[in-house]
Amino acid sequence: MVKQSVQVNDSQDMQTYHYKQELRRTLKLFSSFAVAFSFISITTGIFSNYGFVLSTAGPAGIWTWPIVTIGHLLVAIIFAELAGRIPLSGYSYQWVTRLANPGLGWFAGWIAFCFLVIVVPTVDYALAPIIAEMFGWDTGSKTLVWIVIGTLVVQALLNIYGVKLATRINDIAVYTEVIGMVGIVVVLGAVVMYKGANWNMLTEIGTTATQSDGSYLGAFIMAALMGSFTLVGFEAAANLSEETINAKKTVPRAMILSVLLSGVIGFLLLIVISVAITDLPTVLGVANPIPYILQASLGSAVSSFFLVLCLISIFACGLIIMASASRLIYALSRDNVFFASSIFKKVSPQTSVPTNAVLLVFVLGMLAVLFADSLTLLVGATSVLPALLYLTTIAAYAWKRKELPKSKHFDLGKWRTPLTFLAIAWLIFEIGILTIPENFHSVAIVAATLLAVGVILYHLLFRKGIREGRIGIRDRTFGFGEEKEDHSA
Repeated sequence: MVKQSVQVNDSQDMQTYHYKQELRRTLKLFSSFAVAFSFISITTGIFSNYGFVLSTAGPAGIWTWPIVTIGHLLVAIIFAELAGRIPLSGYSYQWVTRLANPGLGWFAGWIAFCFLVIVVPTVDYALAPIIAEMFGWDTGSKTLVWIVIGTLVVQALLNIYGVKLATRINDIAVYTEVIGMVGIVVVLGAVVMYKGANWNMLTEIGTTATQSDGSYLGAFIMAALMGSFTLVGFEAAANLSEETINAKKTVPRAMILSVLLSGVIGFLLLIVISVAITDLPTVLGVANPIPYILQASLGSAVSSFFLVLCLISIFACGLIIMASASRLIYALSRDNVFFASSIFKKVSPQTSVPTNAVLLVFVLGMLAVLFADSLTLLVGATSVLPALLYLTTIAAYAWKRKELPKSKHFDLGKWRTPLTFLAIAWLIFEIGILTIPENFHSVAIVAATLLAVGVILYHLLFRKGIREGRIGIRDRTFGFGEEKEDHSA
């Protein structure tokens, strides 16, 4: 009886926002948490970037992780309040449109679209070398490309079959990730403590970390790329709000818990992995440092077991990101502010999945794989784009923060203003460290190019229709008090 009442309330929420309930609500708290946790995927982020941290800042670079965790936890708390107020697919697109104006809202949707499309193949690239090494295949670029393409095909098919199957696989992957990461911390930690932990590694900066002027700060700041790339995507739970039961209450809890748990487990893993290093120059010379450290410390059988668990987690990460990207495309198309909206807003009556949107993510992911010049470039772009999206969203939130009515589900109250400005300060700092260092200039160029393309497309294709009220969100008054309709953008 309670469940039916909750589902009625969810359906009424959709009607309030002038949308039909087309997607099937099947996600409860654990599945919503699993979506956010799997998107973050500490396995993916740490396995992909630990080598970069070692070569850039040495093992001491792991101390950037707790700094990024705190910064992103601030963002997650602000997003939690927004998700509790407007539980709709499209997350920042929906929120910024209502907080600011339709033009900035569309731009937030564009940034989210670029991020989600690029991050799917980037995640799958973390999977490819591990698979190649486990099967004894050549680890050259062509082999890795084919593994990534094959992974994209499987992920697309699973997403097309239905969100229930995809989330069930994702739920299982949460267990494998927690078991894998905690298992590595416990087992490797015990072995290392028995043999003698190399605690000096926690302050070791390596031989190439200092700059020409003798400063270590630049190298240390660059190491923050690992945390910035990893601890994002918690908002995927909000993007699947229309498939979540009691979304206003469930999604905020899921997002905050996912960041908190990922930050703690990830840092423990980094500490244990680092103190297990006995020969830093040798570790720096291998292609994949973590599998090498595991095998050297635990033997091939035990390390292979943990690597299989890690593979499942990384695969699920790409799977759920593809689902999230398709829901964003669906949300934009539903309001006719996406390309060929009539095609991409269609939902399969059999599976309740926006199949065409899933296929588009698959095709664009393939193109990103085939034309990407550098994995580091992809990683960098998928770090700075969410930071820009977060800043845009929270800046709009700051503008309206004093006008927001009290929320029944998740309300920051007197903490709203200080937390908002702390989050903004952090995001400005983070964007700076991801774009200003010379090594990241190419990332800044990619991000700036994508933003410029978005501005051009908006003015050419969507601005006039949005201003005239023919396309876009029909009513922006709900959730933020009595506002007058404003199409100026």
